[in-house]
Amino acid sequence: MLISYRKQHGATLIVSLVILLALTMLGVTSMKSTTTEIAMAGNLRESAITFQAAEAGLNDAESILAAGDTPAGMLASTDDDPNYFLDTTWDNATESALTLAGVSNSPRYIVKSLGIWNPDSNVSSLDPGFSGYGQTSSAKTISYYRATARGFGASGKTYRTVQSFYGR
Repeated sequence: MLISYRKQHGATLIVSLVILLALTMLGVTSMKSTTTEIAMAGNLRESAITFQAAEAGLNDAESILAAGDTPAGMLASTDDDPNYFLDTTWDNATESALTLAGVSNSPRYIVKSLGIWNPDSNVSSLDPGFSGYGQTSSAKTISYYRATARGFGASGKTYRTVQSFYGR
């Protein structure tokens, strides 16, 4: 059979090029989506690492307080509160003795004494406002502390700051 080339106008070529262009755009979009999801997963992992490191630093500070010791560099109740958002504040903070895998720096913490509260007086500014909750304490006074810790991530570019109040 003899085919006449003069009757063909290239419609098959144009249709196949359009389909190829559509498949290429679908592939590029899928690659961009995958790249974004990988970045999101990495950021979530970094966030979890910084939080766990900060919690470990906080636990370290609370362990020292629970043992009845005074943490190194503890601020007195009369000292001004440091600006926890400044990196220079954390340069002078106590470095935790914990060795954590997967972090760029050991966590750091700052402990401030908030004073002593006498549960019988009920006139102290340190009254936590939850008398009647939990167990009754036989203690006549409670020493209050605020521990603030900063944990660092694996990259060294991220950090998380957490804070707790501790009474003994």
